[in-house]
Amino acid sequence: MRLAESADFTVLPARTVVRIIALIRECSSIGARVSWSVTVGTEQLELIRQLDHLPAPDETTVLGDGIPLEWRPAGGFGRFYFRKGPNFLSVVDRRSAPTDWIVLDDPVAIDVFSCALAGCALAEVTGEERHATAVGDLLGRGLLMRVGDHCVTLPVHMRSWPLGTVLLGGTLASAGTKDAPERL
Repeated sequence: MRLAESADFTVLPARTVVRIIALIRECSSIGARVSWSVTVGTEQLELIRQLDHLPAPDETTVLGDGIPLEWRPAGGFGRFYFRKGPNFLSVVDRRSAPTDWIVLDDPVAIDVFSCALAGCALAEVTGEERHATAVGDLLGRGLLMRVGDHCVTLPVHMRSWPLGTVLLGGTLASAGTKDAPERL
């Protein structure tokens, strides 16, 4: 998949930025390759550090005097993901050592985390004090990212481990079709 235009985070509304991040995260969760580019301002360089578990853009442009931070090399699938269990979410964060294992079992935190998967206005998830507290906790743990008056869930939803991605260094589609001849 290719985003038709550069995602210019300096001019796009926060609502659009969080939806772009959600789209790239979801494509990553199914092993689909994404071709995209991004423009950030110097005050937005920290976004790269928060998003570098996702596929790197083809091009990163920094407006102003900033130097773009390096995205981590490709092949880091499984760096930051979550899985759903019965009444809990298990999050694995391998973006930096040591690996952080987080279990969310509070229904309010799970609700906020789930609502922010598509990207949403903070007002949608902070209406009640318990929800506002959960948003603060999830932001503090790096599970949500705030962009202006919106937020988005960061970990990739690991539905199944994409063995083709790990073994072949590409998408699951790179493994071929069922009726493709076996190669030795």
